[in-house]
This record gives sequence, C-alpha cells and structure tokens, in this order.
Amino acid sequence: MSNNCPTYPSENLSAIISWNFTQAFFNNRYFSGLLFLSLLSSCIEQFKFESRNERPVVIIEGQISDISSNEFEDLYGEERFFYTKVKYAGAVNNSLDDYISGAEVELMSDQNEFWDYTEDPDDPGTYYLYYPDFASQPNVQYRVNVRLPNGEEYQSAYDQMPADNVRGDLIADEISKPNFEPHTGDLTIKTIRGLDVSIQLPTSSNEDFNYYRWDFHTVWYLVAELSPRSHPHGQCWVDETYYLDENILQQYKNSPVKTKLFFLQTSGNQYTKFGFSVRIRQQGISKEHHQFWTDLHNQQAQSELFAPPPYNIYTNIEAVGQEREVYGFFGVVNEEYYTWFFDKSALSYSPYYIEECFVIFPTEPAEWCWECVKKDGIKKGDRITPIKPEWWVY
Repeated sequence: MSNNCPTYPSENLSAIISWNFTQAFFNNRYFSGLLFLSLLSSCIEQFKFESRNERPVVIIEGQISDISSNEFEDLYGEERFFYTKVKYAGAVNNSLDDYISGAEVELMSDQNEFWDYTEDPDDPGTYYLYYPDFASQPNVQYRVNVRLPNGEEYQSAYDQMPADNVRGDLIADEISKPNFEPHTGDLTIKTIRGLDVSIQLPTSSNEDFNYYRWDFHTVWYLVAELSPRSHPHGQCWVDETYYLDENILQQYKNSPVKTKLFFLQTSGNQYTKFGFSVRIRQQGISKEHHQFWTDLHNQQAQSELFAPPPYNIYTNIEAVGQEREVYGFFGVVNEEYYTWFFDKSALSYSPYYIEECFVIFPTEPAEWCWECVKKDGIKKGDRITPIKPEWWVY
C-alpha cells in the first residue's frame, strides 16, 4: 500500500496539523457551506470569532534519528540538528499561529538519560538539540517532555527506531502523460514527457511489516550563459524548498516492492537544463508514526466541506495532569539518504528548453544571464549560491 501525504513543506508538521484543525473547525462546527466559501474567498481581512468554549490547541512535533549532526555534515557538508516545534493553533482565527517561546523542552530515554533542547532566538518556538554527536540508538526508547511558561506540561509516548531499514535501488522510467492546461477559457490537453522515479526495496528479513516514509530536497544548477563559468557568479546552485514537497508512505512485508517517489518533467522544464538533483531521505518509522502520517494524508484527501474533525488524527502527545487538546507526534526514525541526478544523456530523446538568455533585439537579456545570483523568481525559503556543494558530482 502506498500513499502520498499532503503537499506541504515536509518538515513543517505543525503547519499541516494546524491547517487540518482550522479547516475541520470550519467544516464541522459553526458554519454553513455558503458562509464557509465566502470566508475562503475573502481571507485578505483577518477574521476572529469569540468563543468562550474554544481554547488554543497545543501542537508539538519533532523527531530524532540514527544519523547525528556530525554524520550528516560528513554526507552533505551541511549542519543539521534535531529540533522540536511548540506552538498554539487557534481554531477560530486566520492569523498566523503563535509559536510558544520560553518553554522547557527535554529529551529522555528509557535508559535514564536526558538532553536539554535550546530555543533558537531567530526562530521562536523551535527548540534544538545542540549535541553534534547525538544519534538515536537501537533498542532504546525516547520521549520528549515540554513544560510551557504557564506551567502546563506535555509529553510524548516512548518511540524507538524500527529494527530494519533496508536500502533500495532507484529506478527512472520514461513516461508521457496528459496535462490539462487552461487556454482562452477552455482546458486543452497537452502531452508532457518526463521520468517516474521509483525505489525498489529488496526482500526484508523482518517477519513483521516494515514502514517507510520518503521526502525530497532538490538542488538545481544554473549557468549565467553570457558570462564565462570562471566568472565569480558564472554558475550557481539553487536549493528549491518546495519543488517536490510530497511525502510518500509505504508498508510492506517480506516480498520486494517498487514504490513511485516522484515525477520529473523533462522537456520544457528549465530547472533541468544545466543540472538537477534530488536528495531523497528514506525514514524507517514505527507503526504508530506511519499511522500518524496516514491520518494526515486521509484528512487532506477528504478536505471537502464535511471533512472529519482533526481529532481523528493519531497523536502520541498528551497533556500531563490536565485536560487539554494537543496534537502532533514525536518520532524516532532510521534514515537512509540517496542523491539522484537527472542525466539527459540517459534519455532516448533530447529534451527541449527555452533559450532565455539569447533573445531577439530590442529585448534585453535578464540580469542573471551575466550574474547567476541575480536570478529572478527565487522564492522565499529558497537559497542561491555560487559555491559548489561538496556532494555535487554532476
């Protein structure tokens, strides 16, 4: 069984959970269909409804893995620390959710070990484990405990890494598929060519089900075609945060299984013109963690007017000594990483691209054609740099 999770930033579980909570509140509690639709079409104005019965919901999410910050830096030359996010999500307010600053967050194991999280002053509500060598260990259970500034306390259930996390083989299959595009008020069908990238997992030695999740990080190569590549800004690399923002789930037992990860358009896709890579993160997760992600996916799939309320989403977070709605999940995972490069020479055809820098007079080429760091359209959260990543071998 394979499922695609909601198309939201794969690291920001709190945003997904909050979205589901707010949507289900509108869908099920107070609003008729007409009012609901009118609110969606007029969300420029902030709206707020007073309700003495509604309290902000606490959302806590985080995870740790068997790859430490130091090990990750050895792989990709980048710093990565584990974190836990803590926030309120208001049910009846369309303003940004409130991250909770000043909390005490602690990781503990069933071996009576403890590690303190530290809040990032530049990212309130996000608490990091600044232990470069820390990694989760086999057969050890971990939980997170959170004490808010108002004294409320929350904790997760214990979770541990699965016993098995097998490494698979990546497969890229050429396909053509129809794409519906608006044209002068009508929909036209256009065939697009691309690659279906899948992973083939081998036979597992585990007698029980294996549960996996994959997410993706893309980096594409940009050349300032009107400058030599030796120019300081003649070539750049762009980290694209949301280009492939799906989460893919899979559960299987014993027999080999092939799971589709993503589709990449080739012809007409300017991102792939000079070079394109996908960092694929494979996580072996517990049955409960898989259920959490499956519920999020199902909530999104049923996001119509009468979607089920968010309390149907599995959570392993609970309030301590009080009754308070809380959502989220703290998980312990195994990780495997793959770096996949798009190889034009492996295609049976030559993809076409727009020649953006070679334009007909009197049109002027864009500034980035001389200095790639000036590339227009770089979205918030993306990063462009003229420094070649250590892992880039294309």
